[in-house]
Amino acid sequence: MNPPASLTAHRLNVGSLRFDIFSQILLSIFTGEYQAGTRLKVQHLAKQYGVSSTPVREAIVELTGIGVVELIPNRGAVVAPFGIPEIREIYHVRRILEVEAVRCACDCIDLHEIEQLLKDTKALQQASRDENWGVRCSDLDKRTHIAIANAAGNTRLKAELDRYDRLMHIIRVLVNDWEPFLDQIHSEHIDVLEAIIRRDKDAAGEAMSRHLKATCERAIEGVFLHGLPEA
Repeated sequence: MNPPASLTAHRLNVGSLRFDIFSQILLSIFTGEYQAGTRLKVQHLAKQYGVSSTPVREAIVELTGIGVVELIPNRGAVVAPFGIPEIREIYHVRRILEVEAVRCACDCIDLHEIEQLLKDTKALQQASRDENWGVRCSDLDKRTHIAIANAAGNTRLKAELDRYDRLMHIIRVLVNDWEPFLDQIHSEHIDVLEAIIRRDKDAAGEAMSRHLKATCERAIEGVFLHGLPEA
């Protein structure tokens, strides 16, 4: 697949072709290349990306499912408005899902993976800040949220979290530099993980809620430094 030249600065590590198309379209929306009201024509996008129409249709369906694209009678798929209010809505929904996931995770029979993540997080806090430190932090962040979703033991909840994680992935791509926030993120993760290990549902839920509220504000600061419109 050959994405447009305007996207080459944001190479995405993705798996399936459908997710690749999904990610590229979403990135174009978030960067303002596809403005609100832009029609997403399947054949045009398929030609642009050098793929068949099937993965494009599948990607548009998934984008519609998370509210980034709207299906309008007589117009087809149209880009929905995107700005600071929409980012807040995205993180609000994610917070609802993850707070429930972390409360459910407190009932997990085997918390070995959670305990290991806590050790890894504390170790990474003390590790030397070499050129790979930020990459290791990003990997640990992803592992932490995946482990919590798995520990929740709810297949449908995990599927919804997976969908929103794709949105989070694009936001991470757009944020210019997470490094100034990484120590704060580690501390927030430690609060969440320790509460799960204590099996304290209320404390775990409150810690996750605080973490995602703070992450939302960090994302807004980072994304909108790229000059995206506020509405």
